Amino acid sequence: FEKTEADIQVVQHIKAQYKGKSIIGHIGAYVDRHKGQSVLIEAGKKFLEQHPNTVFLFLGAGDDLERFKAQAKDERFKFLGFKKNVVDYIEAFDLFAFPSRNEGLGSTLLDVMDHNIPIIASNVDGIPEIVIHEKTGLLFENGNADDLYSKLEQMYQDKQLQQTCINNAKAQLDNFTAEHMTQSYKALYEEILKGK
Repeated sequence: FEKTEADIQVVQHIKAQYKGKSIIGHIGAYVDRHKGQSVLIEAGKKFLEQHPNTVFLFLGAGDDLERFKAQAKDERFKFLGFKKNVVDYIEAFDLFAFPSRNEGLGSTLLDVMDHNIPIIASNVDGIPEIVIHEKTGLLFENGNADDLYSKLEQMYQDKQLQQTCINNAKAQLDNFTAEHMTQSYKALYEEILKGK
């Protein structure tokens, strides 16, 4: 994980496009069997009934784009394609949703944490190592759109929880720097060698 700076002017430009709206973001290949965007679209429809001044921004590219558009049928779901300046978009988000059905580590989550955006993610594979429920974000049951909706609602409504998760996530980021990972592996190998 490497820290990257956002371009403040670009961030302001993105926010200005959605002035007066809450922005819930997602980044991932448009491949539903892996990234689970259809779960977020389903939860998002319910969320929009309660919070009509919201937009969902999906960054990525892939084979399921037309399927997602057909499912969404609402211009408040924006499929923006692949973006090189992904951190500028992250910085513009109010919340970040990560509905992956399977995921190694989910390195995107580290970038999102670095830019102080609260996360709601699926409780699967390596994600709970980064997103610790009610400490560094909220976890929802993998594939469960109703649970994702309720966790989006919880995070959206609770400003104190947002701040707690942001602060804890920032503190945890040091564990994922190259130096820290190197030290951890070195210590592990030394333990293994001692045991022989």
